[in-house]
Amino acid sequence: MNTKHLFLSTALLGAFASSAYSQSNTTGAVQGAVVDSKTGEKLPGVTVIATSPSLAQAQTAITDENGGYKITDLPPGDYLITFYYADITLERGGVNVGVNKVTPVFQKLNQAQAGGEVVKITDTAPTIDPTSTTQGITIDKNYIKNIPVPGRTFESALGAAAGSQGDQLGVSFSGSSSLENQYYVDGVNTTGLTFGTVGSPVINDFIEEIEVITGGYNAEYGRATGGVVNVVTKSGSNEFKGSVFAYFQPGALTAAAERTPNNASSIDATGDLAYYADFGFELGGPIIKDKLWFFVGVAPQVSKVDITRTTKRQTDCRKLEASGNLSTCDARLQAMGGNADSVPDVDPKTGFYITDTLDEEVRSRSARALSFLGKINYAATPENQGQLAIQAQPGQSESPGIYGPATSGSKLSGLTTDISTKWTSKFNDNKTEIEAVIGWHREKISDDPYDPSQADKPLQVLYDGSLGVWGPGFGAESNATNEGCRDLPPGMSDPYPLLANNCPMDTAPYVIGGPGSISNDLQQRRAAKLSVTQRMKAGGSHEIKAGIDVEDNTSNTARLYSGGAFIQNYVGSDLIRVNRWVQLLGKMGSPQVMGNTDPRYDNRCSTPDTSGQTMGNIQYVCDYITGDLGAPGTEVSGNTLNWSVYLRDSWQIQPNLTLNAGVRYEEQRLRYAEFLRGQVDPLTNETLGKNAMTMTGMLAPRVGILYDWTKEGRSKIYAHWGRFYESIPMRINDRSFGGEVNFQQDFAPSQCGAPDPRIGGPIGNARNGEGCLTDPNAVGAQERLIGASGVLIAPGIKPQYMDEIIGGFEYEILDDLKIGVSFQNRRMGRVIEDVSTDNADTYIIANPGEWSSDEEEKLMDRIDRVDPANLDEKARLTRQLNLFKGIRIFDKPRRDYNALQFTMTRRFSKKLYVQGSYTFSKTEGNYPGLISYDNGQVDPNISSQYDLIELLANRVGPLPQDRPHYIKLDGYYTFDLKKAGNITVGTRLRALSGVPINALGGHYLYGGNESFLLPRGQIGRTDFEHSLDLRLIYARNLGKNMQLEFFVDLHNIYNRQGTAGVDDNFAPQFKLSAPNSTSGTEQNANPVSGGTYQDLIWVKTIDNRGNESAVPIGKNPNFRNTTGRYSPLNANFGMRLNF
Repeated sequence: MNTKHLFLSTALLGAFASSAYSQSNTTGAVQGAVVDSKTGEKLPGVTVIATSPSLAQAQTAITDENGGYKITDLPPGDYLITFYYADITLERGGVNVGVNKVTPVFQKLNQAQAGGEVVKITDTAPTIDPTSTTQGITIDKNYIKNIPVPGRTFESALGAAAGSQGDQLGVSFSGSSSLENQYYVDGVNTTGLTFGTVGSPVINDFIEEIEVITGGYNAEYGRATGGVVNVVTKSGSNEFKGSVFAYFQPGALTAAAERTPNNASSIDATGDLAYYADFGFELGGPIIKDKLWFFVGVAPQVSKVDITRTTKRQTDCRKLEASGNLSTCDARLQAMGGNADSVPDVDPKTGFYITDTLDEEVRSRSARALSFLGKINYAATPENQGQLAIQAQPGQSESPGIYGPATSGSKLSGLTTDISTKWTSKFNDNKTEIEAVIGWHREKISDDPYDPSQADKPLQVLYDGSLGVWGPGFGAESNATNEGCRDLPPGMSDPYPLLANNCPMDTAPYVIGGPGSISNDLQQRRAAKLSVTQRMKAGGSHEIKAGIDVEDNTSNTARLYSGGAFIQNYVGSDLIRVNRWVQLLGKMGSPQVMGNTDPRYDNRCSTPDTSGQTMGNIQYVCDYITGDLGAPGTEVSGNTLNWSVYLRDSWQIQPNLTLNAGVRYEEQRLRYAEFLRGQVDPLTNETLGKNAMTMTGMLAPRVGILYDWTKEGRSKIYAHWGRFYESIPMRINDRSFGGEVNFQQDFAPSQCGAPDPRIGGPIGNARNGEGCLTDPNAVGAQERLIGASGVLIAPGIKPQYMDEIIGGFEYEILDDLKIGVSFQNRRMGRVIEDVSTDNADTYIIANPGEWSSDEEEKLMDRIDRVDPANLDEKARLTRQLNLFKGIRIFDKPRRDYNALQFTMTRRFSKKLYVQGSYTFSKTEGNYPGLISYDNGQVDPNISSQYDLIELLANRVGPLPQDRPHYIKLDGYYTFDLKKAGNITVGTRLRALSGVPINALGGHYLYGGNESFLLPRGQIGRTDFEHSLDLRLIYARNLGKNMQLEFFVDLHNIYNRQGTAGVDDNFAPQFKLSAPNSTSGTEQNANPVSGGTYQDLIWVKTIDNRGNESAVPIGKNPNFRNTTGRYSPLNANFGMRLNF
């Protein structure tokens, strides 16, 4: 860290220690003014007191010369606000305070009224925050309790926010991917370090309130280009209170799931919930009344998913009649009057092969976990308070193999821990506030083989073969499956003897062996934050806040395959590919090799020389990474240091006109793995230091303005502009800065021992890939090192950021009823991705489409200064210059999000709560975000999206998160049955557009789903989807302060199991020579720039050097078929005893 910057940050805090803004991201505030009800005169000296069951000690403020007041640091909940003026007392109850929100409470007081009695004000306080331009939603515990959210942790409620939608790894907001969010629990950043997912899933029963910010967040928040989720858990108070709860979802109350068969595969798998259950308690109360309080919650969880594994065979007994319909099944040969013609039957209406079901088997995945939360709160005085919290979530799971023997599965165990402490102090008549937070977030995950006997076996994936061979060969299939898949001559027990392969595995592989990649990963974040806040008068009222936060992030990641390798066995193509993790010592003949004394480096690794310096391969001395965890090379340690400082001012020019202005400065230092430091970089010929990439200059200004035309906090017109920078997840540390090198060897089967009858092959000559490992010095027919040349970082690389514009209004048209309309525009300004300008030989972490001309001149000057006799150095630098200049050829990443949102909220009052939104939006461009939705890759900032220039065509269009229409409606109503109790009915409605469908193909270097054969979204969209959920709650009082509740949820009550995903792969990477064949060839294709579906018939395959052939691509028989559906109708029930 640059200490000069830290000293500057500390000086900024000191400068504003007498000037700031007062509410943290775990509390809210109440503000307003007191005036005479008849004359409108501003009343100074009024005592305002806030009390609540959520508040340990009453908080007090005195109105100033303008009658204004503000009470800060209030935990979320309902408050009683009491006004004392002379001998007049007014009480206003039901004032709801949300986390990180300011609730306006303006009060009129009649100075002429008689004193001595308490006047109770019955009208409700507004719900519009007149100080903030943020977009989003606040979800309180009543919402979670009464709305049928589709899960048991806080992520299940996040979909209530307008502009949000689910994706593969979480919830995305406002056109961004879910890995661009930041998650805070009790003020501590708990975002997952490796990818940016949810790091600590808090169970709903422990939650007080959730703030979801989908845009316009202030300078306190950074490191996010998606949304910010702020979870506040429950705390103790002066009252003992808590609950005992149980929740159960049995599989028996789930409707049958619609199957999603995989065309041209002989195994289908469908998961059905067998059961989910959790139970536990939460309790809070005083240890020392008015001083010390506790809260504790414990909740074990267990679940089981039954996966029905269906085996099937293709048929050959039907013909297409002149009417367009299929005939009935007649398996006799055509010469005998039947329909058998050696071609598998296909349903002309669906395009699916017609199959016979052979057998069904259920394999189960099980999981168990525990959620624990403990918290201590301490108040030295009402102005000086502290908190200590700990959260722990241990868990284990078991998953058998599905597409192969069950023994190829794995067992997983993990532990997530969060510890935090916070202290808040107020000074200067509560006008100055200092808050300090220290937190530790830790994630540990490890796995073991499902079958211990397979621990030392490599994972082997078999492609393009027959279940009729693999089933009996590996003993994983039933007798019914083995008998039904046998391929026999006519006259024997095979009902379809003309089919050469009754049970092909064309579109799904068969997995055997050990668990594959070994996990033994530990990620930790040590964080500290300090903020200073104050109010002051100068041309109006100012609330200024300054702060600094520092995060030290570390990761320890395993790099090891079970059995030392991962094998891809292309049975139908006579190819076995062996993948190994390796460590390189250096090139043959290099000083590192000549002086080596380490016996580990006893292998040879070669790779094609694409630099043009030689005509053949480059030879390296290397070490195959094998053995147990902890052995040299099997663990990678990474580190990233983040720090930021911010300053913002909320200037209330008039009581109903506010200007918010702020700026945030961030830096991020991503560091090399410890074992790489001090080594010579093979690309730059320079010794690697500590920092691999330093992101500086992240200056993020933000400005907003608000106007309240009612002057009572019941309306606001607002606008906001801001810049937001990404915080790069640590996956890049593990891979790009962790010395990741993978050695691929392609062997002919004849190099791998004797034929293995269990594998089969076109003529029974296929080998087991394990035979390729017996000789560590074996040389493959083709060999390639991925990552051998290291990773270049483009000089002058700049941080990734997004700009945002928001405008809109909110108005409380009736008491408790608020409407809003807003427009939101988000544009990616710059992206960080790895690119290759030399056909995937060298990777450069860069800003695609741009490279500084100043940096070009610097490098050219450096080349000019090289000693003319040093030809190697000059050639190396010249090559780097050409590589960097190639960055400009790439298309600039673009992601444009434009949304018009309509919102409506009727808060809970008179038994009714309603919340709804309609969002019309467009998300377009060529860059989806940190998730590569199209090929399923999750490698933030180092995905394949910008690796090759030839794959950039056709990527512009509607992005995967583009859903033009999204309707959300939530609500509940409580029926008061008097002494019989009460019944609450809660509903949750969702209706949304489908997602774009693409036509994808394979690439000879990168595999399947990498080439956009047609422009993005050309094929159309999936269907418009909708669902309705229902919750029924019956509650009855059992006595003083005790209530028993029973509830039942019905999700997807009309059982619409819509399309959640389709197969976008038009051209499978491997094409069989015939639909029922066991042999074929690899096929890849380049994009048809600007093409249409009709053009696909002209697309030709390309060879392993990128040259186009005369062979047309073959269509995936599963193209556009449904691959995933939404959950069927299901029910769950539970109970809760509140006391």
